[in-house]
Amino acid sequence: MHTNPTLDVVIPCYNAARTLLTAVESAAAQRDVRNIWLVDDASTDNTRDVMRNLTMAFPQVRCEYMPQNGGSAKARNWGALQSDADFVAFLDADDAYETGVLTPAYMALEQFHYLSLVRLKLRPVGFPARYLDHPEFPRAWQRLAMTVGGNTVFRRCILLAAGGFPQDGLFRQFGGEDAALGIALTRSSVVGTLFGSEDAAVQHVYRDGIHAERLLDAELFGQTFADITPEHAAQAEAVTAKICRRLDEMKAHSAFDQTGITALEAGYEAV
Repeated sequence: MHTNPTLDVVIPCYNAARTLLTAVESAAAQRDVRNIWLVDDASTDNTRDVMRNLTMAFPQVRCEYMPQNGGSAKARNWGALQSDADFVAFLDADDAYETGVLTPAYMALEQFHYLSLVRLKLRPVGFPARYLDHPEFPRAWQRLAMTVGGNTVFRRCILLAAGGFPQDGLFRQFGGEDAALGIALTRSSVVGTLFGSEDAAVQHVYRDGIHAERLLDAELFGQTFADITPEHAAQAEAVTAKICRRLDEMKAHSAFDQTGITALEAGYEAV
């Protein structure tokens, strides 16, 4: 008997007490969502109290608590591991879904089995005029929309085969783990985008110090960051290449027609 695919949302939470309700309300309002996984990353504010209250208000909410702060990549991966859904969407705790934004992504992943990931349109909210009024802002913003994690809807089996969001120390220091994973998927699979003028979006809310600010400063104003060296860029590229190798191995394995058991013989040589 055919059953419809399932879709869960994962929201990593770190000191998100002020914004989490809005994020969860927007996820709960989506037609196709089954569960909403809130993963607390050892917050130091009252995020856990807010999470407990949300479980009483929304039956879809499931809560997980990390014993120590491990970063957004680890929190996202933990949520994806708790879920058994066919598709998993990631939303940042200070952002929000617009009405119906997940439905086209769900339908695309259901219909086109070759899609590994669908990226949702990203709408800037509260960004300073120095960004919004820049003539190159649309180009820079589209690049941002292709590299962040909070507008993604993954085919969960592909996300797990890729190893999830990379948790290397490099990314804990500088961010960019979502970009490394996203770039690898565009190189090794087909990524869909829902960036049309009429498409609903994820509202990406500005706050000081967010990853978007750093990327836009570099793209629009040529700002460089002394703490990021060419060696760091090479390390990030190496992580992307490693993810590509994993996906290539998976494709080779799935393309092999033979099944069953085969006997292996080991050859030994004296050392």
